[in-house]
Amino acid sequence: MIAVGEKPQKQILKAEIIGYDSGWGCRDYQCEDGPTVLPADTILHKLRYLGVEAKWRGPLGLKFLGKHSLLNTKEKTLPLVLEGLKRLFNHVKLAVEKKSIPVVIGGDHASAIGTWSGVVSALRAEQNFGLIWLDAHLDAHTNETSKHGKWGGWWHGQPVTALIGEGLPQLTSLGGTKPKISPKHMSMIGIHSFEPEEEAFVKQHGIKVYSLEEVTKRGFREVYAEALQRATEGTAGFGLTIDLDSFSADAAPGVGTPEGPGLNPVEILPIIQSAARHPLFKALEIAEFNPHKDKENKTRDLICKIIESVFAKIAS
Repeated sequence: MIAVGEKPQKQILKAEIIGYDSGWGCRDYQCEDGPTVLPADTILHKLRYLGVEAKWRGPLGLKFLGKHSLLNTKEKTLPLVLEGLKRLFNHVKLAVEKKSIPVVIGGDHASAIGTWSGVVSALRAEQNFGLIWLDAHLDAHTNETSKHGKWGGWWHGQPVTALIGEGLPQLTSLGGTKPKISPKHMSMIGIHSFEPEEEAFVKQHGIKVYSLEEVTKRGFREVYAEALQRATEGTAGFGLTIDLDSFSADAAPGVGTPEGPGLNPVEILPIIQSAARHPLFKALEIAEFNPHKDKENKTRDLICKIIESVFAKIAS
């Protein structure tokens, strides 16, 4: 209890950085090396300078679950994807229960199934949680339609469908059988590469999609404000998941599935600045970092800038 005249103590922000070192969800598995090349000391130093109690959990050891030469089809990799998602789910859930903000760095974007299932489970907020999703792709295939996706679709093309409760039971039931995210609380920003089946899925389920063309026309600030309102209106919290291919190839060359044009970090970073200081913010996810395609460490450095921006102090 706070005594009369005593000022309430400011809550200290805590963060736990978790490396999802898995490329098992896609044919080009090199994203598994993304978390291992990040400058841990630099990121921790920046966060602590911002007054954040930061912990480096590091990679989960998922890249060592099997041999890629033997597990070279989508079907063969499913058990490893599921094992990786379970581990990620457990770590994310525990971090949220300890009042920390998980910062998940991957790794292919199948990670979203584990990250957001873990957050929702910790909060007991099934279908009452908001998600803002930056991506070039819709990631909205089901197992039945994934054969039409690029490079066979694979598992990193299915996290959106899994989170809203459709697809393989092994993916949708992580942390419970209820759908994790309601479409009315989900917004996807920067989309410009997808298959007809994905487009039909998001339209059918009412997921709000802001195409790259719309973002360019209206400005990121305006669409992000709408997405934030949708993510926080009556919810128990919200999070931000960023596929690095949402940015232009010049800004982020080291990605799993490059698409050329994209969002401009110079515009984006000031707008998502201090997102972690929002009372409902629960987690940050950055996916699809492929260091083998990076140039002059542009993508690696962008990850550091994103984290620093999201946790920046609110200007007084």
